[in-house]
Amino acid sequence: MTMSFEMPTVDLPQRANALAHRLLGGAGAASLDAYRLGECLSFVAHGVAGDGSLVVAARSDGALGAVEPDVAVDVRLDIVKQAPDPSVPIVAASLHLLGSLTWVTEVEAGWIDGLPPLVSAMTALPGVRLGVIDIERVVLHDMSGATPIELDQLSCAPAAVGDEYAGFELVSRHDQATLKDLCWSVMVGATPGIVVSKAALPNVCPHNADKVFCVDVDALGVTLMLVGSSETLVVFAAFGAPAESAEGLRGCVSDLMYSAALAA
Repeated sequence: MTMSFEMPTVDLPQRANALAHRLLGGAGAASLDAYRLGECLSFVAHGVAGDGSLVVAARSDGALGAVEPDVAVDVRLDIVKQAPDPSVPIVAASLHLLGSLTWVTEVEAGWIDGLPPLVSAMTALPGVRLGVIDIERVVLHDMSGATPIELDQLSCAPAAVGDEYAGFELVSRHDQATLKDLCWSVMVGATPGIVVSKAALPNVCPHNADKVFCVDVDALGVTLMLVGSSETLVVFAAFGAPAESAEGLRGCVSDLMYSAALAA
């Protein structure tokens, strides 16, 4: 059963686009499948360069590695993002992309401005090549299910505001009672957001039962998971306005917790 409330301040496409933008920008762990060549690379560094292109750095000793520069290869890029809470493994979201990969030469690589730090560091390792992916289709999987992403909307998504672990630390400062108040506030419509009810998690450890875990924090709000004995609730609590800086994020989280306490 899915519960939702008509709250115009929660823009679902904007939230999906913002999450997809973060994943393409380097969040999460990526794997690359050159399915027509029968080769899958379990780890690649990825991100968005200064010119807006999606770039990857990877090493292949197989068929993909033998492809000449400037020859396009059909690929699937899968990005999986774990929740920042280190106490329990939770997949916060995943992104699946179809496109074509083209390796670039060292000379061409020098023409690309603003390589993401991890991608740049990877290219310095022996045997690692730099590639550019021309995106054809993107699908995001998160608490709301599967969402096709319009490519022209990705550039309109709010930018990330600082380290996501810093956002997690802001949320984790609050005790379980406060986090449950926030979940309840969204559930009854006192705080704008989304609530999705899922089946109870199998084999829940006793110390994890009836607890709230932080799944994600971004510029638009906070995503929490309330683990119950009969169902699992995933709750997105929206900020009053998108956070525009790390300091702004601090204020948004504080305001959210305060408003939830008042509602409770």
